Amino acid sequence: MVGVLIRMKLAVLRNTATGGKMAWVVLGGTVGLCLAIATIVLAFFDFSHPRMLMDLLAVTFALWALGWMVGPTFAGEPPLNGQHFHRQPIPRGTLALGLLASAMVAVTTVVTLFAFTSLIVFAARLNLRAVVVSVPAVILLLLLVVLLSRVVSLMFGALARSRFGGVVTATVTAAMIALASFSWIIFIGIYVLLEQGFPPRLSTVLRSLPSSWGLLSVEAAGRGDWWWTVGPLAALAVLVVVLFLVWTRLLGPQRLARAVVRGSSAERAAPRGWAARSDLGVLYLKEMRTWWRDPLRTQNITLPAAFSVITALFPLMLDFTGFFPFVGAATALMGAATCANLYGQDGTALWMTLMLPGKEKADVRARQLAWLTVFGPMTLVMTATGSVLHGDLSLVPWALAANLAALGGGAGLLIWISVVGLVPGPDPHKIKNSPLDHGDVTSQSFLMFFPTVVAVLPALGVALAGQLLDRSLLLWASVPTGLLVGVVCYAWFGDLAARRLREKGPDLLQLMRSGRQQAVVDGPGTAKAPSAFETMGAKSRFLMWGSMAIGILGLFPQGLVPLGIKLSGSTDRVWFLALYMPDPWQWPVIAGMILIGLAGFGGMLVVYLAESRKAKEKARTELKARAEAARAEEPKEGSASALPLA
Repeated sequence: MVGVLIRMKLAVLRNTATGGKMAWVVLGGTVGLCLAIATIVLAFFDFSHPRMLMDLLAVTFALWALGWMVGPTFAGEPPLNGQHFHRQPIPRGTLALGLLASAMVAVTTVVTLFAFTSLIVFAARLNLRAVVVSVPAVILLLLLVVLLSRVVSLMFGALARSRFGGVVTATVTAAMIALASFSWIIFIGIYVLLEQGFPPRLSTVLRSLPSSWGLLSVEAAGRGDWWWTVGPLAALAVLVVVLFLVWTRLLGPQRLARAVVRGSSAERAAPRGWAARSDLGVLYLKEMRTWWRDPLRTQNITLPAAFSVITALFPLMLDFTGFFPFVGAATALMGAATCANLYGQDGTALWMTLMLPGKEKADVRARQLAWLTVFGPMTLVMTATGSVLHGDLSLVPWALAANLAALGGGAGLLIWISVVGLVPGPDPHKIKNSPLDHGDVTSQSFLMFFPTVVAVLPALGVALAGQLLDRSLLLWASVPTGLLVGVVCYAWFGDLAARRLREKGPDLLQLMRSGRQQAVVDGPGTAKAPSAFETMGAKSRFLMWGSMAIGILGLFPQGLVPLGIKLSGSTDRVWFLALYMPDPWQWPVIAGMILIGLAGFGGMLVVYLAESRKAKEKARTELKARAEAARAEEPKEGSASALPLA
């Protein structure tokens, strides 16, 4: 059975490997290999503090375990899982053993095993006894992280079906995104720890984690303490067995969370008042109930708020609270990015809108109003609370203007991108366990993020002019400017989305039903091609995402944020390069970073447009070849097949 499942997994991977997917696998494997090499190199270091090496290895192993717990959970379902074999007469224990063996056949497993050999390097610096103990410790540690990933992914998958699970899933995702975005703060903290050593309490907590038990056993073997050598190793083996048994149990039908009942009798009250007198009111009520009932919408609400709050709390390590007033604006911005696929989240339910001609605009406006109802009060309260906690009210006009512009711009742009760049996903009743098995909306979220930032810039420009000219009236004029830009984006992009929905509604429904966007004739001499994200090669993907990373780092954390710190009069340098320069050079460095960021975004746009042109040319060529083939197959005039039947 083990051999059969391993061959099945290899066959699935071989038949589903596409150019884009292989590019991500190669990129992820390269990054993982670099991290593994860094882990091994760490085991060779000598530190002034005698216990520092063990503490750093304990932190490193804990991070690898955390990556295994979180990464597979949000990367989608594995190629083989227990639900594929529910109807097969296979004992759960045998199935679990086979799936565990197939899970070992992966690039991530090989890279992790290579990283864990740092434990053998650490043991070799002690004595031969420690090396002997380190071999089973490495094997048990690898089994531990693989089983942890499988158990946690199944539990999160079951939780994702409930609203509470949506909150938990979104919070963990937000924490991971914030950790990846502001990891340089952690490096500053590590630098401080290297200078002063780990606090005893923190060191005790790190060594008590299961990921450190093998390290404790190897260290005890090095000094000849056999009780501490056998104890942690035996505890690790017992934990691996327990996790295997739990995973075996979870391979059956999952009932960890109560299913969400959409349309229960308690919530079927007939609409009254404004909601009953207009199409917009009825559709708005429907949309608000969807926001309340759908666990996926719960994730869309929780993730932006959690990300913004966690991001603002990170700088507290350096006693910096300058981000607090902008928590509301950041939540509105992230909320627009995460909700840029509203029609795709509803699946094929679009047919109900298409069956009522003339209701497209009311449907679009209802979705916009519902999004503003959800995010508007929440973000404004967050802005007010953050301003009070920060204490310096000079940032209030900046934060309020950015918040209003992000709300209006997001409400307009998200509905437009949701129609123009729809990503097909499963119908709500067919949603899988994995939180990300609803369609890959990464590119859509990025495309949503940057236009919304552009919508915020006019209000911030007015605030900047007021700050530089020392005119409080001009500074506060940024608030109505942000409101005006938001209203214009709301009305204009909403009209464009309604027109697009009215003209291309059947095509969108076909896209959601088939899950594929094929090249179709869009007019005389034109063709609608698949998205450039679907056709670009590995090199173009690397260039585009690399340019985007440079743009984000240059424009926001090293450009606009130090600009705001300088304008606020704060003397905190935090981790920004420009603020560590001499005073005459700070403004030029800030300007240079902003230009670098804009250049990065420009490079990303150039790559995307070039790939879009290639995709359109390819689609046009395919359509032309198909048309010529169809004409060649038509019966010629006067041939026997063209004669009418008597």
